[in-house]
Amino acid sequence: MTEQTATPNVLMLLSTGCSHCPSVLNILTDLLKAGQIGRLEAINIFEQPEIAQQHNVRSVPWIKIGDIELTGSQSKTEILKAIEHSNSSSGVITHFEEQLNNGQLQEVINQIQKNTEHLSLLLKMMADESIKISVQIGIGAIMEEFAETPALVALIPALTKLTKHPLARVRNDACFYLSLTASPEVKATITSLLNDSDKEVQETAKDCLEDL
Repeated sequence: MTEQTATPNVLMLLSTGCSHCPSVLNILTDLLKAGQIGRLEAINIFEQPEIAQQHNVRSVPWIKIGDIELTGSQSKTEILKAIEHSNSSSGVITHFEEQLNNGQLQEVINQIQKNTEHLSLLLKMMADESIKISVQIGIGAIMEEFAETPALVALIPALTKLTKHPLARVRNDACFYLSLTASPEVKATITSLLNDSDKEVQETAKDCLEDL
């Protein structure tokens, strides 16, 4: 992903009658004046509904800070955290982890659909030894959402490398995600996992080959 500058641009969608929009807009305006964001664009979707459709926004307030999206009422602390996270890929990873841990799966899917380069960030997350089970489950659901898509096929080399990871959990997940590509080129890699040292990985490889 492209690294953001220290002062990201912000897009805010609001609507007439929205109870939380004024407070969020005031926070963003103050941050703009303080130089903590570079540019603020606020759009009333009541007047321009096509903008909401363009960004697949169903509720407001909605703000996009660099590569990060937030929906609903936000405190200054939460917005500042998003600004910090928007400055790097590691920050976006942290943001995704927090969303998945909070059950905001669809929000992460929506963001990756808009920028499929972010799908590769999930591989860094899945290889983390301290990954939470809620995040691991969320990653699996996202990978299934992108099954057989060019974005997932593009990750075949990285997933192939992860089939040799020291952690059996990572090898197991990588095997399954390779099968989701439905690409003939992954068959050899998955076949090699039939001889993995971990029984669960062997079973997953067998099931994946049957699915392919």
